[in-house]
Amino acid sequence: MPDDRVTLLGTPCVCRDGAVIHFPYRKAEGVFYYICVEKQTSRDELVSLFWSSCDENTGRKNLRQALFQIRRCLGDEVIILQGRNDLKLNQRVGLRTDWDAPDSDFALSRERFLDFFYLKDCPEFEAWVEQKREQQLTRSLTYIKRQLSDMAVCRNTARLQELVDVWKLWRPWDEEMVLTGMKCFAQTEKYDLGLKLYQEYADRLRSDLDEPPSHLAELMQQTLLHRKKLSSLRRPDARDSFFGRLVELQYIDERIFWFLNENTTRSVVIEGDVGVGKTALMDQVLKMNYGTDVLQLSSHCYGLESDLPVKSWRDLFLQLENLCEIGTIHLSEQGRELLSSILPLNTDWDAHGAEGTAALISNVLALFKELVNQWRIIMYFDSLQWMDPVSQLLMQRMMIEFGNDRIFLIATCRTGEEKNVRGMLLALQERNMIVSLPLNPFTEEETASIASKVLDEPITDDKAVHKLFLRTGGNPLALMETLNAIRQEGWNSDHSLPRIDMLIQLRLDRLTGQQRRVLDALSIQFEQADLEDLTVLTGLPPMELVDLLDQLLAVGLVVEQPWNRGVVYKFKQQFYKHYVYQRLAMGKRQLWHHTMAEYYDTQKTGRRWRVLLPYTIRHYECGGDPERAETLRKMQNVPESQVPAPPHPQ
Repeated sequence: MPDDRVTLLGTPCVCRDGAVIHFPYRKAEGVFYYICVEKQTSRDELVSLFWSSCDENTGRKNLRQALFQIRRCLGDEVIILQGRNDLKLNQRVGLRTDWDAPDSDFALSRERFLDFFYLKDCPEFEAWVEQKREQQLTRSLTYIKRQLSDMAVCRNTARLQELVDVWKLWRPWDEEMVLTGMKCFAQTEKYDLGLKLYQEYADRLRSDLDEPPSHLAELMQQTLLHRKKLSSLRRPDARDSFFGRLVELQYIDERIFWFLNENTTRSVVIEGDVGVGKTALMDQVLKMNYGTDVLQLSSHCYGLESDLPVKSWRDLFLQLENLCEIGTIHLSEQGRELLSSILPLNTDWDAHGAEGTAALISNVLALFKELVNQWRIIMYFDSLQWMDPVSQLLMQRMMIEFGNDRIFLIATCRTGEEKNVRGMLLALQERNMIVSLPLNPFTEEETASIASKVLDEPITDDKAVHKLFLRTGGNPLALMETLNAIRQEGWNSDHSLPRIDMLIQLRLDRLTGQQRRVLDALSIQFEQADLEDLTVLTGLPPMELVDLLDQLLAVGLVVEQPWNRGVVYKFKQQFYKHYVYQRLAMGKRQLWHHTMAEYYDTQKTGRRWRVLLPYTIRHYECGGDPERAETLRKMQNVPESQVPAPPHPQ
């Protein structure tokens, strides 16, 4: 059987065994191409397409002659009769056309259907050709767009460039083309290619249409420039365990960029399960925006304080106070008075009723009204599911007043535990002020990629990767702990992988007794601890304690951060804090809480006692002295000089 190939995309031709077949005249060739595409037709249809200017008898005579020439060139069996009027392409002769190629080949063709093929006095045929060209374009672009929506395809830079180039060939002035291409290049951090695509598009618009790019296209270009500038800031160093999440980072960064450039945007609430990396992602965004002309304020919500009014804002207000003291921000006298009225945060706002709460919210809004006249503000709130009702009301009023115009919110919320804040979130969503960003576990492909980066070697054993994925479920916390264990102990694919609690215990077992004592003392603290706090519980000299903390920092169990001209320490992962705390002996736990409470209770210098009072109360409660806790709670608004000393001073 001969090898017959028909080229319809580009300059058409028919080849048999590599040799070009020449038709005696163009209309016979056109009839054959029509039948190759449509596969089945009728004599009447062919006459109306190719000989519409002739009478019916002349048209049918011309058609018979054309069919005779086609059969003479290609064989009698290439076109078969069906009844007296219908004609059909014989599929059994093995004739192949590029029109019937798979989408993966068809869509990437850069040739136009029946290019340079023209029949005189056949307007109906020309209309059919134009229709097929539109069909070719639709089919090609549908496939290209579907491919570009696949992140796995976009990771292949050569493939991505080829898809964008074909789209650009067919639609050089298409804004969707340039926006989609720039977005795909950005997703794989090929910012220069995205910027080059924009520049070519802009030059073509100006030279061909004498038009500038749209505001949306210019905004995308500025976004890529911004991301390119920040991309180096998010590359993990030797002590960083943040991997992946590029799409989510870019999603948030894009909205921050719109916010900073006064474009319509929505704040972001990151939602996900325990250990999925919500806090790590938010911290990474915060790091990426260091040094920008924006005021970043962060606060943490704690489960132990979910029933204490305004405690969810404590970190943020203390941060504002510290920034005022060091001269980063400058408030008017009225602004400083407003901040002083909010601090200290141990006031029992429930006792003041609705009027007291309204006064607090009014003062905070007045304070931020002054701040937003000087700064654009990004607020970070961690563990939103534990935010108390008064803090929720304040958050809602704050966002309605300033949200996405002068203040941008990034928050994390644990999936399944957000019922306490669902009302606030729904209210803000209905006003189009926030958008939820679900954070899912890593896929198996992402797990393999991250494992290769952490272990500094490509993993070629698909079964081992699958086993790792099944064991960790793609959960970032479980994955990183498992990989750290593998890095320490080696990978034996024949042995089962340990559970996450076993991994944590194995990691803790590698610590010295003194290192473990420091971690035990740190777990007693409700938020963070300074050197004085840890010295009280461990009894270690400050210099030795600093050395131990440096060792814990080096292994990634503890993080440090500046706080009020000093340094505080806390667990890098709350999961570790809970694990260590729950495994303390009950007697030791109660004794240490009471020790911290008595220590705080004796701090009578300046405002320190007042600032420490909420912690003092909670430590007394956990330390088995609810009477003293209740006494202090009743005297929160009394000058500390009038507060009786603890009954059991240390």
